[in-house]
Amino acid sequence: MADCPCGSLKEYRQCCGLYIDQSQRPPTPEALMRSRYTAYTQANVTYIKQSMKGQPLLGFNENEVSQWAAKVDWLGLHVVNCTLDAGNANRGYVEFLASLRGGGKLQAIHERSEFVREDDQWFYIAAHKPLYAKPQHKRAIPRNAPCPCGSQKKYKNCHALSER
Repeated sequence: MADCPCGSLKEYRQCCGLYIDQSQRPPTPEALMRSRYTAYTQANVTYIKQSMKGQPLLGFNENEVSQWAAKVDWLGLHVVNCTLDAGNANRGYVEFLASLRGGGKLQAIHERSEFVREDDQWFYIAAHKPLYAKPQHKRAIPRNAPCPCGSQKKYKNCHALSER
């Protein structure tokens, strides 16, 4: 029984697995965003593409996304804020911070995603800069620093091992 990569502390099959396997539809923008993150950790480009509408689909290259998602080490997801549009309950926003490691560098995706509900199904439609974003810089992770995955281990004894 594996925990869901989205950080919900639920079992995968009782969390994002329900949506990725398409036995249920995500009921909220947050649930869709968490399932999209989980799909990225699996390099499941089919689900990622099916959960989008509009502008994001125009430049979406399945091969590039699949290769990129598979070569990074996904470390964790932190949901900062979730809101529904005050004037339109079929539009929602989720601000999140996703941590990852690629090429030995700690990186972060900090985004305010926009979602729309059509025919009782939520879709990702846009990425916006967070309202109060600090610039993110790529940096090397010190080997004796705590691992950014939250394991409480030193980086050299955790995710750095996969670099060898």
